[in-house]
Amino acid sequence: MNRLTAYVVGVGARQGASAAEVGALVDQALADARITADAVAHLATLEAKGAEAGIRTAAADRGWPVVTWSAARLGQVLVPTPSALVGEVAGTASVAEAAALLDATGRPTGALIIPKRTSPTVTVAIAQHRA
Repeated sequence: MNRLTAYVVGVGARQGASAAEVGALVDQALADARITADAVAHLATLEAKGAEAGIRTAAADRGWPVVTWSAARLGQVLVPTPSALVGEVAGTASVAEAAALLDATGRPTGALIIPKRTSPTVTVAIAQHRA
């Protein structure tokens, strides 16, 4: 890993998604991108999902803080695969990709290296940011 590079993992999930499901999808995406957990700056998600136990536990198990964003902020981020269904449910057409693309200050400085991928109740995306 380049010391000038950090990664953000964006996660969206249905209510009640388990830490095991979140963690498995995150770990597979990291492995596919050949990124170690210690290279990740934080896990990012929608404010409404920030208190979800599955998301919090998966992040804590990997030593990551959780950063949350409002639906309005996520809705301002251009993403390659927006979803009308997610827009209806979450108030923004993207959670995982949009959250991954934002840095810790809320600027869209990232480049997707793992576009959204899904399991039955979880969506994950990873973006690379220059530190």
